[in-house]
Amino acid sequence: MNAKGGTNYDRVFKGAMRDFEIWFDGQLGRETILVDGIEQYAVFQDQNQNNNKDLSDDKYMIVKNDSHAQVGSYVNWRGNIWMIFSDEHKTIPTHKQLKVKEANHVIKWMIGDKICGNGNGYDAYVQNQTLYTLGVSTSGQNAWIVNGKMMMYMQDNAETRAIKVGQRIFIGGSVYQVFFKDPVSRKGLINYLLEQDMLAVDRDNTELGIADYYPAKKPDPIEPPVKPTEVVITGADKAKVGSLVKYVASEDIVEWAVSDTEAVAKVVEQDSKNISIRIESNFQKVGSIITIVGKTANGSIGSKTVKIVSPY
Repeated sequence: MNAKGGTNYDRVFKGAMRDFEIWFDGQLGRETILVDGIEQYAVFQDQNQNNNKDLSDDKYMIVKNDSHAQVGSYVNWRGNIWMIFSDEHKTIPTHKQLKVKEANHVIKWMIGDKICGNGNGYDAYVQNQTLYTLGVSTSGQNAWIVNGKMMMYMQDNAETRAIKVGQRIFIGGSVYQVFFKDPVSRKGLINYLLEQDMLAVDRDNTELGIADYYPAKKPDPIEPPVKPTEVVITGADKAKVGSLVKYVASEDIVEWAVSDTEAVAKVVEQDSKNISIRIESNFQKVGSIITIVGKTANGSIGSKTVKIVSPY
């Protein structure tokens, strides 16, 4: 057996590896890129735009197995920064295939007296977040404002991990406050949900786009601490494509939000205790991840991460 080159599986796998090497080296789309600052070759392919409500320009990136590219890596391709959002667990591991989204914002905040990211900030993927509100909401120092929501992804590293719930950052000329942070659902990336806050002219630097850049001239009024309430959202950990799934909260919810970068989920119905979601009947969405977030009147947060799976 060894005289013929090992087991049958070994011979077939080596043949598949040779086929991939020939395909990879002959691709017109093979280009030199930087992954986390390290130069290497990659092939980019357009994602199928079927039922893509946001008309995103997501791409698939194909690299050799020895590439260190992983979820959360920054990719410099054709002068733009892209972020790796997911990788494919291949049954025949001849190469790596990863899904990338183009970063669309640079986030900066202060760490002591220095700007994060060695003064450059961090590239992020930011998306307007659909909000399902069951009542009137306030934000900031109980000021009545247009309470917009944003969803943001950044690479998981020591500085981004240190961002706290309640921290304020600039996005698109407006200030937002972090009210939910999830470093678990998508290893390598941190998902933040943010709500709009008031601009503080005495401490926010609008020119640099950095909130809390200057020391506050007067401290914020100290409010009595509110004891957080544990909010548990129950329901299936996995949802099949094409299915209708229901999730139940242990406490009364005033705001529901669904973190969904793949446009896979549609909210059908919601009230103070329940939210029902229809999963798109599209097998290309298998493997997607959504996070359901509920917020109570006193600001307590509960979340549920759901993976989209095949019905078979």
